[in-house]
Amino acid sequence: MRIAAGSVVAVSLLTAGCQWLGLPDLGTPKPTTAHLLLSPRQVPAPDATAILEVRPDPPPAGYYRLTADECYSLACRNSAAANLIESGVTVHPGCFANLTGRTYADWVRVTAAKHLSREARTRTAAAALTLYYRLLELELKSDVLKASVDELDALVKTNDILLAKGFKETADTYALKKQRIDLTGERAKLRSGIQRLNAELKSLLAIDPGAAGFLLPADQVTVAPDPIDPAAAVQVGLRNRADLNLLRSLSGLADHRTLPAVRQVLVGVTPVLGAVTPAGGPDAVPLAPFVSAVAKAEAAGVRRQLGGLLQDREREAARDIRTAVDEWATARDLVAVARQKFELGQQRVTELEKRQKVGQGVELELRKARLELLQAESDLIGEITRWKLADVKAREAMGLLGCD
Repeated sequence: MRIAAGSVVAVSLLTAGCQWLGLPDLGTPKPTTAHLLLSPRQVPAPDATAILEVRPDPPPAGYYRLTADECYSLACRNSAAANLIESGVTVHPGCFANLTGRTYADWVRVTAAKHLSREARTRTAAAALTLYYRLLELELKSDVLKASVDELDALVKTNDILLAKGFKETADTYALKKQRIDLTGERAKLRSGIQRLNAELKSLLAIDPGAAGFLLPADQVTVAPDPIDPAAAVQVGLRNRADLNLLRSLSGLADHRTLPAVRQVLVGVTPVLGAVTPAGGPDAVPLAPFVSAVAKAEAAGVRRQLGGLLQDREREAARDIRTAVDEWATARDLVAVARQKFELGQQRVTELEKRQKVGQGVELELRKARLELLQAESDLIGEITRWKLADVKAREAMGLLGCD
């Protein structure tokens, strides 16, 4: 897997045909949401729109292809926390479901479980995609590092030949050999990192970590997104985030019949608000809830508390979303800078190759330029990966990784 060189230089670490944030089409956001997020930013975007392609090679022996879509689906399906939450909800409606206090409590728990499990699956999906793109980065850099070692060996050989012919202005042999040793150490670190990421990702996806073979990210990733409008992103996030929707649901369900069950859920969400429990316990139901003024007053108080908590959480969410969008934009800017360095290195190599073809003695200089180009390619891969990680973080902050 390498960055393609051509008239349109590219870096594609995402699925082709993807929308605004580079992840596969996962069913969210809705079309109207996507339109909001395509609004232009106030500051002009850098020239990062040229497609940069990294096309994965066919998996070698001992590797198994894994797309980002498959990674996302497996992470959602096998989220341990979400599955535990859902398995812990048991509903016994009884013969008169609409009249029993037990049913009111069941409805609160089912509703809470839906939002809590969605939040847990979002976290699992974000963690899995983060590992996925880090693994892709190491696999790409591994290929570049191998090419760098080969190029450095050729440079050392060329340097030795020039020394044997009596040329004085040659490369520093000691520095070249030291660089060769350093690259060998980097390859060892990459292999270790690939093994660790494989084990962690397999665990999240419910694949036996001890199973033979490595996972090979198999997506084409394209860094050609439209800029994100921060204000629109905040509105999308406030509407989609499961933690905020949980508080809204609890506020809507809180009355004198559901109060004990609402408080029980709040113990897990925010212990401060859930600390005050009626004397009869969390499942206690007033003997005459329809006439209990005390119970109704308590429910009104809890709704006010939930309203205040929701406002605080919305402010925190808006701050997190704006920060994530800003990091996304910064990472995109850095991709543009790395791309310019990569293209400059390509131009230098092309110029030296032309001079070599007409008989000029530039072989040593050409080898050095190729080695520098490989370093620029590695740097570009790193910046693209950081943009992809910022992409995942932004989607998580906006609640767009929910596994519906």
